[in-house]
Amino acid sequence: MHKAFAASLLHQNDQVYSRIKGQSNDEKHTRFNVYRNNVFVSLIDALADIFPVTQQLVGDEFFRAMAREFVQNNLPSSPVISDYGQEFDAFIRGFTPADSVPFLADIAALEHQLLALTHTAEYPTLDHEQVSAAFSQVEDPSALRLSLPPNAHIVVTTFAIGSLYLAHKNQQHNIIATLTIDANEHLLLAKSDLYAELRVISPAESEFIKNLMEGKTLGDAIPDDDTFDLGSSLAKIIEWQLLTHIS
Repeated sequence: MHKAFAASLLHQNDQVYSRIKGQSNDEKHTRFNVYRNNVFVSLIDALADIFPVTQQLVGDEFFRAMAREFVQNNLPSSPVISDYGQEFDAFIRGFTPADSVPFLADIAALEHQLLALTHTAEYPTLDHEQVSAAFSQVEDPSALRLSLPPNAHIVVTTFAIGSLYLAHKNQQHNIIATLTIDANEHLLLAKSDLYAELRVISPAESEFIKNLMEGKTLGDAIPDDDTFDLGSSLAKIIEWQLLTHIS
């Protein structure tokens, strides 16, 4: 019954009408459509909440039409509504009307990554005083290993979606207008307090942080890149409170 109901709900067929109370098929159709429309609207609203920047990029009308097409073949697989939409970016890649915005699927993927990260476990991190104390206890800081939270990760993008996301989130319209979208970016995604945070970092900083994540010592983690500034990079990591322990 559940599968038949879901099929009728999404695909506009009448295979469950015989189990719906009503004097006629027209009455049953009206009753069922009220429920169907409520479900569609609720799921579309959920997608709008999960993908606010994606919605801003294409406008409410286009987004809701696109979301309805997605909902048509994608019911939630979990009662937790925040889990919904993990296939939305893949759907967008095959949604022909969105072809004029080639980075739209990447933005959607990023938004869902941030939501998923927000719902992961939190890890205690070191404050500035604790980091300073750890460094002061050794003669050779280059031999230290700096650990980041296991759920922190680096994303390398084809388009400048990190800057675009932050500009939309912070309503920085002047940045949006001048942004060169056809440029790759290195993004650091990490959980800060209760929420996921996105930071755009340089390729050299990206390599440095990846090396730390792989367990390399501070000295071995320094990239062979003239643009890299160890002091500045360490200051950022400490300020962002991304270190879980130093050994």
